[in-house]
Amino acid sequence: MEQGLNELLQVRRDKLAELKDKGIDPYGEKFVPEHNAQEIMDNYDKYENKTVTLAGRIMAKRGHGKAGFAHLQGFTGKIQLYVRQDKLGEESYDLFTKIDIGDIVGLEGFVFTTQKGE
Repeated sequence: MEQGLNELLQVRRDKLAELKDKGIDPYGEKFVPEHNAQEIMDNYDKYENKTVTLAGRIMAKRGHGKAGFAHLQGFTGKIQLYVRQDKLGEESYDLFTKIDIGDIVGLEGFVFTTQKGE
């Protein structure tokens, strides 16, 4: 168990060093979200296809080639994120791939429903 924990810590430290080497502050700048998950879910029609800003903890994440999904848990609830490399650009998508479950992130994007209704 201890060896597994040490390996996990080393992977995280390596990611931290890589971000710093690229000139990226891994702890970010001050970010004040203007919206929250529950507000968006409760008023979906108002926010559909509009740009929103959210912050929260990554609770789940999976990638599918040049696209990925994540679940963001904020103070008021959970919301699904969908990212595509062709929309974000290669550098930003690369950052997404380095995000770990448990990381706290701030983001901006537009609201829509996936084909599965999420």
